[in-house]
Amino acid sequence: MKYTISIIILTIFLQSCVMTAYKKANEEFNYIKVFSDTTKVYIYRTQIGLYGNDFSGLLIIKPKGKNHRIVFINEIGMKFFDIEISEKDFTVHHIFEPMNKKILIKLLVSDFRFILMKNLNTKLIFYTQRKTNKQIIKPRKQRNLFYINSKTHLPEKAFKFSIIRKNTFLFYENYKGVIPENIKIIHKNIKFEMHMSFVE
Repeated sequence: MKYTISIIILTIFLQSCVMTAYKKANEEFNYIKVFSDTTKVYIYRTQIGLYGNDFSGLLIIKPKGKNHRIVFINEIGMKFFDIEISEKDFTVHHIFEPMNKKILIKLLVSDFRFILMKNLNTKLIFYTQRKTNKQIIKPRKQRNLFYINSKTHLPEKAFKFSIIRKNTFLFYENYKGVIPENIKIIHKNIKFEMHMSFVE
């Protein structure tokens, strides 16, 4: 019992260390979720690096109501994966056999849910960064932070963190209207990166 209490106290302490750079905002602020226009299809030239293996091609993001269908094909039209993602569930319509591993599918779904800001469909806590006064959104009971541009209300970057450090980095760059022309996600604890450049 004492061991369990010690672990809980240590976990709370370590997580609070990560959050000391932020303070609760006085009020909520507006934000715009990327890829929320259900009339559009978004196409990105994409490179995925996974444990020394490189995959490149076109990534197609198609909103379907509250869901998003994500298809990744190479230059000759071979389909790497076709996954439909909702806030809590997902459906694998197709996946290239060498990529058909539960841990990889789980990683892809988690990353795309992160990029699409699916986890903001819950109760949110609003912060500002102490040094810069940047606007930050944190989903309650989750270890994600989204930096929001106070003028455009669009996301600039986001982090996932463990109890002691940031371990996944997401960047939205060079907006064309409300569409990020470049998206980059990098993991520090595993060899996985994805770079996306907007085509149309």
